[in-house]
Amino acid sequence: MIKKKKLEKLREFKSDNCASIYIPTEVTGDYEKNRIRWKNACNDILKQLEERNVEKTSFMKPALDLIDDKEFWAHQSAGLAGFYSEEEQGHYHLLSVSDTVAVVDDKFHLSPILREVINEDRVFILSLSQNEVKFYEAVNSGIFPVRIYDVVPRNMDEALNLVIDGNQLQTHSAGGNAIFHGNDSGEDKENMRLKQYFRKVDDGLMEFIHDEKVPLVLACVEEYYSMYKEITDYKHFSPHMITGNPEQLTPAELRAQIEPLFKELKDKRLNKFVNTYNLKADVDLTVDGLASIAELSEKGNIESMLLCQNHWNDMNRKDKLKLDEAMFAVYDKGGEIVITEGQHHDCDTLHAVKRY
Repeated sequence: MIKKKKLEKLREFKSDNCASIYIPTEVTGDYEKNRIRWKNACNDILKQLEERNVEKTSFMKPALDLIDDKEFWAHQSAGLAGFYSEEEQGHYHLLSVSDTVAVVDDKFHLSPILREVINEDRVFILSLSQNEVKFYEAVNSGIFPVRIYDVVPRNMDEALNLVIDGNQLQTHSAGGNAIFHGNDSGEDKENMRLKQYFRKVDDGLMEFIHDEKVPLVLACVEEYYSMYKEITDYKHFSPHMITGNPEQLTPAELRAQIEPLFKELKDKRLNKFVNTYNLKADVDLTVDGLASIAELSEKGNIESMLLCQNHWNDMNRKDKLKLDEAMFAVYDKGGEIVITEGQHHDCDTLHAVKRY
């Protein structure tokens, strides 16, 4: 999972030798494929550096160290990206990567990251019980766990660091965030503990998703939903809820329960664009085709655009690169980019709505 701030930081970065790697990864099955793809991509990068007469390649060590980390390759989402230079090294799990890319340039190759950041066919799932907290990102192709435990507690005991002695309730240390103690009734005490627990979970989670617009669906027992809804600072908390004991639900079962939400999001987004496009067509504020959209995007004159995945798949590499530049231009000017599979709309070309 990569956040918008990180994308902006990577876009601003320039150096003589910036290595970008993307590989599709297997979520289940033959994990060795993941390792081999990464190894081959790293070797390709080293070859390119050699052709550029770069002698100091030690900045690639973090990437090369991953090759023999079998535990790492057994825990993947559907794609992996890595960015390496003298000043910047890091890898990121992605929701989708279609092809292996290994390229060295004076800046990082980031258009696949942009497509991930603007992808609205995503749903966050927070699986919440007293015994465990888990966080997932669900997409059309599946559901993937997101590592959050550096800022989010694993369970209620870890969050509150409590000891309970009869009717006495207190924290392990005076330095903890104690907000209650004494002889409250059992029900009041439990509600206070739950609210403090949920607050700590939400505070940590907001470090990951505060700037996102993706629906957050809660998987929990029913009585927790209204309590967490009251506490959360996330602006896109979903009215949908995954029912049942989350500890007993597999990721696949969690994903199955939110399938109606995906259809709702797709239809709403696509219908909004089509309705706006049809209205603006009457006043000559629409444009079609890559050449025209690319030209207008450079001038900041694209308010929204529709990209059909099927059409993008059929483009040649040159046109894909041109489209990537146009998408970044639209993104930079605050325009909306709608990506759809194209079942409900003519996808023989690109469509856009102009600002003026």
